[in-house]
Formats: sequence, C-alpha cells, structure tokens
Amino acid sequence: MSENAPTSSPKPSWTKRIFHGLAREILVPISMALVVIFFVIQAFKIPSGSMEDTLLVGDFLLGLKFIYGSPIPFSEKRLPGFQDPEPGDIIIFRFPGEPEYPDYEPARYSHIANLLMLGNLYWDRTPGPGQQRLVHFPEGPKDFIKRCVAKSGQTVQIKDGVLHVDGVPHVVPGYGKYLAPSREPTPRDFFGPVRVPGPGDTLRFAGLKSKDLWFVRSLMMQENPQVRTTLELKLVGPNGPIPQYVFENFRAPLFNHKGFLANVLIEQMPEEKRMTLHLGDTIGGRLPFAFFSDLARTGFIPHPDPNPTGFKRTIGYDSFDPSQLEDLENNVAILNSQLDSTQTAQKLRVEYSVLMDGKPVEQYVVQQKAFFMMGDNRDNSQDSRFWGFVSHRNIKAKAFIVYFSFDNADDSFAFTNPISWFKIPFKVRWLRFGKLINDIGRPWE
Repeated sequence: MSENAPTSSPKPSWTKRIFHGLAREILVPISMALVVIFFVIQAFKIPSGSMEDTLLVGDFLLGLKFIYGSPIPFSEKRLPGFQDPEPGDIIIFRFPGEPEYPDYEPARYSHIANLLMLGNLYWDRTPGPGQQRLVHFPEGPKDFIKRCVAKSGQTVQIKDGVLHVDGVPHVVPGYGKYLAPSREPTPRDFFGPVRVPGPGDTLRFAGLKSKDLWFVRSLMMQENPQVRTTLELKLVGPNGPIPQYVFENFRAPLFNHKGFLANVLIEQMPEEKRMTLHLGDTIGGRLPFAFFSDLARTGFIPHPDPNPTGFKRTIGYDSFDPSQLEDLENNVAILNSQLDSTQTAQKLRVEYSVLMDGKPVEQYVVQQKAFFMMGDNRDNSQDSRFWGFVSHRNIKAKAFIVYFSFDNADDSFAFTNPISWFKIPFKVRWLRFGKLINDIGRPWE
C-alpha cells in the first residue's frame, strides 16, 4: 500500500451522533418555534361572542406581536414596534382585571414558566400553613381580544348604547351588532364622558368619582406590576372610621356585571322569591362594609381550587366590577337622607385613598399610552366600559388572520366521543380559512 494513500476519518461516536440528531431534529425546531412564539406571532381562540359577528366563537386566529413591539423575555421591556394601536384595530391584550402575579404579591412569587395553552407556573417564596410552593395559574393572566375604539387624548361617551368619540357617533364596525330591545342605566348603555389619559398626564385623585378612581388605579397597576397599588376604603361616621359597619338592608339593582354582589344578597332571599327575579329588579339584604373594603383593596376575587393536589396548588381570580362601589355610595346616601335636621352630624361618608407599597399618593403621572377597548357585539361585551383603560404595556398583538374555524355551539362534537367525529367536516367553517381580519365586514368608521 502506498504511503500516501488517504486514510478514512474515524466515525463519530454513537453519543455524538445521537446528540447531533437530537439537535437537528428536536432542539433546533423547538428553539425556532419558541423564537416565533415569543417575538412574532400569538395564537388565539375566540371563546365568547363579544366580537360577533366580526369574529365568531370557535375562530382560531393569529396575532402579530412585532407590530406593536414584542416583549423581551425575563424583563419588563419590549422591542420597538412598527406602530401604535389605532382606533379600529382588533387587539389581543392581557386582561387588566386580574393579577399579573398570584394574590397580587409580586414580591412573594417568582414566575417560572409560561405553559402557553396551560397557563403559568409560579414559585411561592413564603407559602402559608399547608400551602404548596408550586403554584399553577391555569387561566391567567388571561388574554382578551377587543377592538380599540379610542386612544390617549380622545374622549369616550356612550349614549343610549351608541359609542361617541370626541363627540362624534360611531356605528358598530365589522359585522358588529346591538341586541338589547331597550336601554338600561348600566355602563353598557350609558357611560362617560371620559378622556383616555396619555403619557405625561397628571391624574389628581381629589374629587374623582369612585369608578374613575378605580380606572386610574387599574392603569397604575398595569404600568407598575412590581409595585403593590391598593385602593383603601373607609366608612367614616361622626366618631371616625367604622370598619365593622353592617348595612341591614343594602339595596342594589340586579345586573349581570354585579354578579358577585348580587349572589351575596340573593343567598339571603327565600327560594320562591329567587325564582321570580328579573334583570333590573332591586334586591336587598344584610351586607358588611368589609365586603367592599376587602375586595377594593386588590380588585380581584380569588376562587378556591376545587381539586387540590399534593405537589402544587391551583389559583384563579374573577374581577370585581367597580360599579358596585357606586351602589355603596348610593346606600350611604339613602341612609343619610333618612336623618332629620337634628341628626346631620351623624351622616356617613365613604373615603378613598390610593397607596403604592403602603404609602399614600394623591396623584399619578401616566407613563404610557392607554386605550379604550370595546367588543363589536356591543350589548354582550364586558370591556373598557366595565373595567377601564388598557395600558400599552398590556398590549400583546394585532389580530391578523383566521387560520381555522370550528362551530360547536351545540356541543355535539367531543374528542372523547368517536361517534361524533363524523360531524367534523360539517362543523368546520371552511369559508373563514385565511380571512384577513381587517377585511371582515365594514372598515372602522
């Protein structure tokens, strides 16, 4: 054999071959997918009818994150966006009506992982007696989808259910609709006028109505997630605060958005009377002032884990509607009106104060742009009329395209029922595939 004959290079070891195969077939695709998920797109499924008939229950859509600026993982910063949200845009955003951190205690909890469709995991540094350190937040923080109808500097008002921006009435865009045959004294039908605040605006708390103050506090919480911002309520009488006060016959109108308050009052009613209730009826019962002071402190209503496990605990929250504070003020006014001229010194009043990390503040300078969101299904949408402004920090993506649509309104299809699988071709809304969301229905007017 010639001394110059080429020698074959040694084959890589089996461990290297396995590692290279894993990297090529698994690690690289997963890494690329994560980059796309973090920075480029967001998948979203329409869970309710609040955007009908522009978007339908069962629509699956993609939103573009980079349009408004993608979030930078493990930080509070964002990459520069190409544009800001504009009125008419359909936007995916983090719902401001629940805590970004469990129990609204950012100093106590560390975020471990976003499990995408399965929620988020947190680590509890100081668990209470019998509490697990691993915390699963399966439903949140939730993402919502609504249409931006106004931005910082614009004034919003609802008259007889119709949106007015800067005094100009706006028809419902897309294939939006009204449903109610009559109008009611609720934020859905009568609201504002309210100016959407913007960067540099100084919001002074003195003289603000309770709902306006709630909206401001919500904006502060969105812009400062690491700071505990609370709304403190005091019921004050002639001799000072009365924290243990109980309203013997608290009266409130029955509406869906007042569900938490309504449930407390309805539970005290006889069964036969409950069966005759209708929306708009006035209901009453005993109610402690602490009902309001405890819930207003955070604004979130925790609901217990129905199936606790041994290694983690599951958490969830509902939002507290601020119009219930107006019910509190109305009942205080009723009590005061029943006093005669010799009893005016016994009048009650509700005092509000805002605290940031336990320190009272009397004003706030807005840091980012804010937006007013509404559903196209105007009479069936919980939106900014009820829970306030959305900060630019909570904006996640601009809705872009419907990539799949499935109509299972009758619940006749289930993966666990193979017999129902033959219905799949008839339940898929084939004509909605690939529809650009801006092209669905009429443009914003």
